[in-house]
Amino acid sequence: MSRPDRSWVGGWGYDTSSELTHEALLDALSKHPAPTILHSDQGTEYLSYKHQLTCQRMEITLSCSTRASPWQNGFMERFFGSFKLELGDLNRHQEVTQFHESVALTMFYYNTKRIHSALKMSPAAYAATLLEKRLGVH
Repeated sequence: MSRPDRSWVGGWGYDTSSELTHEALLDALSKHPAPTILHSDQGTEYLSYKHQLTCQRMEITLSCSTRASPWQNGFMERFFGSFKLELGDLNRHQEVTQFHESVALTMFYYNTKRIHSALKMSPAAYAATLLEKRLGVH
């Protein structure tokens, strides 16, 4: 999640392997500037050598929550709570392709339509206002 505009900037997958996490990191870095800090829980996929090395090469400081302290990563905990709620009942999907479609639609809705309570607008609209300010457009 991008902190300035609260948009979903990474990818998603079906397991917690370090390879999937590394691919998601590379995908996000190919589309967005590298952050100065990358915060996560202490999952082994985030502490893998490959993940740490990539972050080191990109001059990204890794930060981890204390074990069993989800409040230290409140933004992500809140995001996933909202995302799961908006995704709805997972048992309604007959096929995995239906689940993929629901996730994609929910991600699109989250980034472009849903009003974020702290921003008072969607993440996409907020990102556009940040860009306009940077460019001096009124």
